[in-house]
Amino acid sequence: MCFVILSRFTHTAAFRLALVYAVIFGISSLLLFGFLYWRISAYGLEQLRTSIDLEMSVLIEEGRRSGTERLREEVDRLGGSAESRSNYYLLQDPGGRAIAGNMVAMTPRSGIFEFTITPSATSPSTITPTTRPGGGLSLFRGSVLPDDSFLAIGRPLSELDDLNRLVLRALLAAVLVTAVLALTGGLLLGRGVLHRIDIIAQTSARIVDGQMDVRVPVLGTGDELDRLSSNLNHMLDRIQQLMEGVRQVSNDIAHDLRTPLARLRQRLERLSVAQTGVAGRDELEAALTEIDGILATFSALLRIAQIESGSRRSGFRLVDLSEVFGRLAEAYAPVAEDQGQQLSATIDPGVTQNGDRELLTQMVANLVENAIRHAPEGAKVTMQLRRGEGGRPEAVIADNGPGIPQAETANVFRRFYRLERNRTTAGNGLGLPLVAAVAELHGIRLELGDNHPGLIVTLRF
Repeated sequence: MCFVILSRFTHTAAFRLALVYAVIFGISSLLLFGFLYWRISAYGLEQLRTSIDLEMSVLIEEGRRSGTERLREEVDRLGGSAESRSNYYLLQDPGGRAIAGNMVAMTPRSGIFEFTITPSATSPSTITPTTRPGGGLSLFRGSVLPDDSFLAIGRPLSELDDLNRLVLRALLAAVLVTAVLALTGGLLLGRGVLHRIDIIAQTSARIVDGQMDVRVPVLGTGDELDRLSSNLNHMLDRIQQLMEGVRQVSNDIAHDLRTPLARLRQRLERLSVAQTGVAGRDELEAALTEIDGILATFSALLRIAQIESGSRRSGFRLVDLSEVFGRLAEAYAPVAEDQGQQLSATIDPGVTQNGDRELLTQMVANLVENAIRHAPEGAKVTMQLRRGEGGRPEAVIADNGPGIPQAETANVFRRFYRLERNRTTAGNGLGLPLVAAVAELHGIRLELGDNHPGLIVTLRF
């Protein structure tokens, strides 16, 4: 569970924004601390040189004032003292023989130079095995004195290396802490911004689900997100006004025309009863049939408008889908048989779903009627109800009729759209739009596929 939450969090925009922020801040800090490390290392080396130069000046002045013998005593003292056991001193006579210090003789050279200390380079008479330095690279300054004797002073660079390592560890720790703080700060900053974006996304999802009256919260801060939220709300208000206007015009037309058409039908029905001629009665019956079709069209329009308004959602109850499918299969089996077709049903028992029983029944009935109407004689129509992924209901209505071309699958849900352009067969093009409206109201995913041949309709609750 924790891994799933962590995986979901690492895929959020807030995490990516914070990570980029931490990387940029970490690189900047690394460059800054790298410069500091370089400067501290250079400063340490400079201080080491200054220390050697100062001590060299003091010893040369001591030799100038007190003579070579006093200088020898001082070099011996410094080379053998406990405080200087990690430092190197050498005084050798003009003949190249070491006469003082803790170093063996070396080739005289003036100025600053580096010299690798080995156990053989130190003088065993002036330094004990327990205090003899372990060796390594050292920084030396050599000076040839006026009497051609040679004086050299050295400091091991290992001390400077220890300082550099200490500084490096401290700087790396600082970079790590900085990166963590940058990541945390980025998450906090990104969370605040992206939380508001998430609210906008959630509001949009609710609007897509049919809640046209919800709006994006405006905090009153006057920032870009507040202006975006305000503009979105104005846009939604305008869209809702336009949709309500179109819906109201459709509803008004349906209401206004249905009433006079119903009265006209009643008059024609009375006239049909009074008509004694067979030919006249047939014409009146045909007129009544036409009017019934018009009234059915207006009723379907009004029903779709009612469904799309979402008012039926308040009456949702637990519906036994198994019972609904069984009853419809029993009712339509004789209809299919009259058409020379075969209707079969495979229904799992105890499949239930929260919804409007009447609308769900009409949705499935429309799909079965559509399959029977368009499939030819000898076709097979199948109904199936099962439990799909996660125990959710899944229904399939299929036939082996002409089917629907792939390019037309999105168009058949439009009102009054019919594949048959000349419209010679019965129907008003509102069956599948009604199915789509019911499916959207119940959150059902409606899928049309090729049954090879025929049409297969899958309802995923």
